[in-house]
Amino acid sequence: MNNRQINKRMYKSINLRIRILLTAVITFLLITGCTSSYHKGPDLSETYRIDVEQMLREEMKLWKDTPHHMGGTSSSGADCSGFVMIVYDKLFGIKLPRNTENQVTVGVFTDKNDLKPGDLVFFKPPRIKRHVGIYLSNGEFAHTSSLKGVTISRIDDPYWNKSYWTSRRILR
Repeated sequence: MNNRQINKRMYKSINLRIRILLTAVITFLLITGCTSSYHKGPDLSETYRIDVEQMLREEMKLWKDTPHHMGGTSSSGADCSGFVMIVYDKLFGIKLPRNTENQVTVGVFTDKNDLKPGDLVFFKPPRIKRHVGIYLSNGEFAHTSSLKGVTISRIDDPYWNKSYWTSRRILR
């Protein structure tokens, strides 16, 4: 073989390797980019977790006296999933599904004993199909109660503890 044939063969080999590598990179990007249609949120350091709790508590002050309204998504009246959806969009720029049934599929499962500020907590209380709230800290979560409107409750309260279903972490 002469030098020209060797160079041509090397060029083809290098060209093939580059194409394989580019295909692999593009495939990886497509797969990882399409695994979820929801923004996963920022990485949370301890300082950031404290900031999340403070942001949520400040937001709760703005929602004070907001009554429960099935299907509502504003401070004039909101249901549990509407409240969660609006707060997440406003504070974190994360678009959550509108209803509890779909919100429970977003993020990753989080154990009840490992809850962090911003985690979504889900319940199946008596006479209600599903209910959702946002965990604050120290056993407290924000939600919309059919009796009290937007409020803060304790997850270890017998009513909520008995009807606890699951938790999801959206912010990571």
